[in-house]
Amino acid sequence: MKTTKDQKINPWHLLIGLLVSTFNSSQARVNGELGAVLDNAIVAALISFGSGLFILFIGLIFSRTARTAYLSVPTLIRTKKLKWWQTIGGIAGAFFVIGQGFVVPVVGVAIFVIAVVAGQSCASLLVDKYGLGPAGPKAVTGLRITAAGLAIVGVAIAVIGRSHTGNFNLPMVIYMFVVGAFTSAQHAINGRVAQATKQPWATTTLNFSVGLMALLVMFGIYNLVTNVAIPIPPAPWEQPLLWTGGSIGIVFIVSAVVLVRSLGILVFALVSVVGQLLGAVLLDVFFPTPGNTVTPQVLLGVGITVVAVVLAAFQSNVTDSQDQKEIFVPDADPSSVTMD
Repeated sequence: MKTTKDQKINPWHLLIGLLVSTFNSSQARVNGELGAVLDNAIVAALISFGSGLFILFIGLIFSRTARTAYLSVPTLIRTKKLKWWQTIGGIAGAFFVIGQGFVVPVVGVAIFVIAVVAGQSCASLLVDKYGLGPAGPKAVTGLRITAAGLAIVGVAIAVIGRSHTGNFNLPMVIYMFVVGAFTSAQHAINGRVAQATKQPWATTTLNFSVGLMALLVMFGIYNLVTNVAIPIPPAPWEQPLLWTGGSIGIVFIVSAVVLVRSLGILVFALVSVVGQLLGAVLLDVFFPTPGNTVTPQVLLGVGITVVAVVLAAFQSNVTDSQDQKEIFVPDADPSSVTMD
């Protein structure tokens, strides 16, 4: 398969991605507190997705363009402008928020984050290679692999410096690695949907719709198996901050479907990691929680991850054919593979 020469990355897009990801780091804090209040991770995830979808539907009501684009998705599938599997990216988001509630209490924050970032970094290389995202195929070079590896190392240093709780649980670690990998694919196919509909708001609405449906199925199964009582959440006017997870997610997904087209999946994933690490540091400084402090080890990890982003972005701006030499060339042409 031939890979396209990477377009030069706009530094403003890197900055926007960094700022949005830094803001998005507060979503984990919000959803975590909501899950603790309810003592039910699935219900907390349903509230996050449901409140976000409510806001998105309000937007559709007032925007005819976005509403038309959202309703055009079945037609786009029938006319082969979209494949059906390109519309189900929201399922990855649903599994991710479920993992936040069930995995973190067992393995701890450090192992959870390392597993997710490892999955995202490794999968981003392949997602870019196969051109699943709107940026098209990108060569898997030594510099890109080095950037992905540095990101994992940097995150490991940073999060281990923040948290020493939890126990290693191989099935849960594998689960979060796989979920992290699928979130990379989620951003790629969301970008494809946005390219087809020409409407990031409609794409985000589709993402939340699919995610909410997946969560409802999970909740139904979980409730049948456990038969636990459904907790009643506090009213939005009583604890409004606990209801902000969905709106924070909207900002991140909208920016993702726009930015992956110019940055590619690997660079966007690494920028997101840096932003979330920075956001976590800022939260610890201005809104600290017991047990979390900003240490030199945390700052070192953030610095290493920043270097990974610089390397990945530099690779995308390289024009020398020798530097663009690909080191991983699969035999199959993934563009011929269908999932119909």
